[in-house]
Amino acid sequence: MALLVRWCQRYRWLVVAVWLVALVAGAAVAQQGGARFSQDLGVAGAESQRAMDLAATVLPSGTLPDQETIVVRARQGDVRAPEVRARVATMIAQVGRLPGVSGALDPYGPAGAIPIGGSPISADGSTALISVIMKGSPTTPDLTAVRGMITAVRSYDGPDLQVEASGPGTTMIVQSAISPWPILIAAAVALLILCLTMRSPAAVAVCAVPAVVTAVLSLSAVSLLSHRATVTPLAPLVAVVLAFGLSLGSAVVVVNRVQCGLRTGLAPVDAARAAMRHPGRATLIGSAGLAVVMLGTSLLRLNVFDGLALAGFAAAAVSLLVVATLLPAAVSVAGRGLLVWAERTQLRATGTGLPVRPGLRSWWARLIGRRPQVFAGAAVLLLVVLALPVAGLRLGGSDNGVDPTSTTTRRAYDLISKGFFPGLNGPLIAAVSGMTPAQAAAVPRLVNALDTADGVTRAFLVLRNDRNGRALIQVMATDEPRSGAVSQLVHRLRTETVPAATAGTALKVDIGGQTPLFDDMSSRFARVLPAFLALELGVLGLAVLIALRSPRHSIAVMASSLLALAATLGVLTKVFGDGRGLGHLGIEPGPIEPFILGLIMIIVFGLAIGMHLTLLSRLRGLDDAPDPLRAISSRHAEVSHIVFSVSMMMVAVFVALTTQQVRIMKLLGVGLSVGVVLDAVVVRVVLLPALVHLVRLDQPRRSVAGGSSARGRGRGRSRAGALPVNASTAAAGSAAAGSAAVAGAGDSADRATIAVPRTSRRGARPRAQASRPGAATDGARSAPLFVASSAGGRAAAGTGPPAAGMLTRRGRSGAHSAIPDSALAAGDGVDAADGLLTAGGRHSRRAARGETDPGSSRAVVDPPRRGRAARRARTGHDERPGRLGGVGGTSRPARTERERAWITAAGDDASWADEEGMWAAEPRSRPARGDGRRQRRGRRGE
Repeated sequence: MALLVRWCQRYRWLVVAVWLVALVAGAAVAQQGGARFSQDLGVAGAESQRAMDLAATVLPSGTLPDQETIVVRARQGDVRAPEVRARVATMIAQVGRLPGVSGALDPYGPAGAIPIGGSPISADGSTALISVIMKGSPTTPDLTAVRGMITAVRSYDGPDLQVEASGPGTTMIVQSAISPWPILIAAAVALLILCLTMRSPAAVAVCAVPAVVTAVLSLSAVSLLSHRATVTPLAPLVAVVLAFGLSLGSAVVVVNRVQCGLRTGLAPVDAARAAMRHPGRATLIGSAGLAVVMLGTSLLRLNVFDGLALAGFAAAAVSLLVVATLLPAAVSVAGRGLLVWAERTQLRATGTGLPVRPGLRSWWARLIGRRPQVFAGAAVLLLVVLALPVAGLRLGGSDNGVDPTSTTTRRAYDLISKGFFPGLNGPLIAAVSGMTPAQAAAVPRLVNALDTADGVTRAFLVLRNDRNGRALIQVMATDEPRSGAVSQLVHRLRTETVPAATAGTALKVDIGGQTPLFDDMSSRFARVLPAFLALELGVLGLAVLIALRSPRHSIAVMASSLLALAATLGVLTKVFGDGRGLGHLGIEPGPIEPFILGLIMIIVFGLAIGMHLTLLSRLRGLDDAPDPLRAISSRHAEVSHIVFSVSMMMVAVFVALTTQQVRIMKLLGVGLSVGVVLDAVVVRVVLLPALVHLVRLDQPRRSVAGGSSARGRGRGRSRAGALPVNASTAAAGSAAAGSAAVAGAGDSADRATIAVPRTSRRGARPRAQASRPGAATDGARSAPLFVASSAGGRAAAGTGPPAAGMLTRRGRSGAHSAIPDSALAAGDGVDAADGLLTAGGRHSRRAARGETDPGSSRAVVDPPRRGRAARRARTGHDERPGRLGGVGGTSRPARTERERAWITAAGDDASWADEEGMWAAEPRSRPARGDGRRQRRGRRGE
């Protein structure tokens, strides 16, 4: 990973150019080839799918045609009136001449009764049905021809005649109608959140560019996959949402970490490497885990997930490549431009950026740290309460009766239900096979049994093919297709009516249609759901285990994710399954489609896994801190707002889906919004941090000096420890150069401990160096880490000449930085992830692994840059006259007589420190340059 990041940084413009070419090429290839989506929702091997396949073989053409229905209602009078008949005849003639239309059946003739097995004119004479036979099929209709038909018939709608359309093609067109304005407003809100989070225009661009590239390339990949596999029309939505969310979340987390590194004085290259090493790696593991889940889901052979799983795999794979290559290159191109102008100015002047106050999030993190039991219990209780309605979840398929009244499909549904009966909106079919001439009376007996069954209004023989021994029977249920009564009717027909009617014959009957299709899909979904959840949670737990190496982290994340998923399903059941009192919002109660649930589960899981790893990777490893509670709270405040902001960007887009008029879009928007909000707010903001406080998920680290932390005394050993430092050693400047934080040891008011993290450069041969001033170890010289203890033994961060109790450090680039308060509290001010000052010991290999010798006080410092920056880093002094040198070569003008006296008193070969231990500096490597007058004035203290 580190080699790839370095290579992308070195050849950043080449990486950007390659991705730009790939973006253009992918878009061109996808546009040229087009997409071939399939609406076949049947379950392979299910009875409903067999019925559809057999029904096609009954017809001479071998395929079922797409049958659309035109509903005509006379607003006043009867549809059999001469003027109404004339207008209907003109409309039928026009529709019959449209491209893609095979024919339109006149409701006033005998042919009009064939499709429904009875009169197409209602009993009161107000409504008539016109059957239009299209050239497409029910699963892949010719949408262009259907749109032309709808436009033509709707032109006859007027004050005296109402004309509506219904059918498979019309339903697809209505369901795919999306209003763009809510989406645009949601995109603007998401962009505003991104700007408020990143603050810098360059940072916003670095986050947005990989997200857009990933979304476009994922969409192109799905279009190409549609030529090789079965892909549903919802697959592009899955690909775009997952690709954009994964890459945007990874970019925001990484760029924020780079900004933090820049503020501490790191060079852009080093800050980017440190950011990609830990938060970047966590998000990459999340994308890889999602790809594995999607690949395993496709092996389950469930039609509900087939196209969606392929789209999710494409999005995860493209996101993984973009984040691993394009993001480091883009960060290197932006450099210090990731900070705002004020921070860049401060960085040039002092070597550190402006401090960022945590504010409200710090208060919240401390509040959870003080009462973790209360918040964890409240979060679990909330999730359990929200999950209770899931027991009443009913899977199935809805019909046009749940569409808004503003759609033509809903108005046609209401007219058919009022003028005829609700079951006419979704008839059932019975495909018969195995007919023989010796059993000619078996089929009429079967039709009579179906016609007299409870819950059936009408059953009739549509077509019989004696050449292949097959027939097609249509069954009209009394109730609406989405009702539970029709599902029960299908079950009775399959288990009681049909077996009794075909007993003693060779007939084989398969029941199909809209309701049986969704029932079979729901049954298969319920059987495969445990395997899907096991795969999803197993990969999530394995990813957490690989990233954090803690089984208890894995168990906590899996349990939290399962509770959040159950709560999401409970909310969907309460809103859409029950739906009472929500009619004014355009929500009608009904069953929930299995493919929508699969879509919600895939997207919510895909967006959550990377954010879970990002949060936990930042909260772990703090048990050995002097104050673990404060350390965890500090880390929580540092990273929680970034994870929360990423989730809120996606929620803004998902909420826009709830404003769409179609129920499926509302269902999808509510499910995604609730799932992401529960994951972001309840799980990552409350539950997981509280669990980290409650359960010590890491073993405590042993002290280098042989001691142990206050909370972890006697509980185990670790690869890092703590070095004791007191006021005298701080004043002499002999604090260990690999320290991370200072905190009160508790046994002395003037003593403190410096926690030494493990090295982040595996395999590198470290150089053991002693802190300056003082005698060097192994002949090496390095800029020291100056520590001054206060009266209470507590240290704080600062820049410039530190006051008592201040702690500063030098980074790999030679820049001076102050260790932040959060790092001091966490016990790792010099983070091992930053690769700045790393622990060392008696043996370089042990030091590279972070194994320090309890008796060693040496530390490893990465070699500084060459040239003048190297001299400044070695000496700690500026070579310009009249300026006070800081750690790492930074400097500022002398402001007081005392500071000017320090500059004058410093000799070329002497090491010194002021008597109070407030400031220490290295000698100059050579005399300061400048004119003689400035030198003389500096020596006189002027």
